[in-house]
Amino acid sequence: MNNAELTTTRKQLRGYGATTYLSRKLTESLTPVEKSGRGYRYALEPTISAIRDYAMRSRVRAETKQTLKTILRELLSRLDNVIALQPTTDTSEVSHSTKALLAAMRHTDKSMADMKATVASMGNPAS
Repeated sequence: MNNAELTTTRKQLRGYGATTYLSRKLTESLTPVEKSGRGYRYALEPTISAIRDYAMRSRVRAETKQTLKTILRELLSRLDNVIALQPTTDTSEVSHSTKALLAAMRHTDKSMADMKATVASMGNPAS
């Protein structure tokens, strides 16, 4: 899945720690990309921009800024921000092992971020 296909919902934002009010405020300026049940899905990159813009407001409380940082960290982990290594002429076993290890770590990180997104979409039991 590429970055253009990644989406989030208000329910996921609440699962990451946002209140109902905050999740609504963060997404009110965004255009939904699709309908999902009774809610909407929003593209991930504009959502991240909206969170950064909201955090820059002067009247946002410190607790809210901390919540926004947590949400931002979780959403950024879902993006595939990996810079490919430059190809080298080194064909040693260590080079091959390193590339395999990095690929496995990337796959693990991506799977963990996807799992957290799924858990967040289930909702927060405390709400």
